[in-house]
Amino acid sequence: MKEFLSTSSIAYEEHDLSSSPHKESDMIDQLGNRIVPGIIITATSLWGLNRKQYTFTGFENNEEEITSLLLGGR
Repeated sequence: MKEFLSTSSIAYEEHDLSSSPHKESDMIDQLGNRIVPGIIITATSLWGLNRKQYTFTGFENNEEEITSLLLGGR
């Protein structure tokens, strides 16, 4: 996942759940589990008015959809 994001020049935030218990709680609230990597993509509309979150557990099984969301028409 990190390699994909880096080679695609996509900025991301990484959180170490073992040292950030509040982030682990946030992840469970948003994804429903603690399986890593937990991926949350926030998409903003053209005018920045609407935000939609997409959540994924794991990269390999969701790679096609994640790539489509992040790279779109590149």
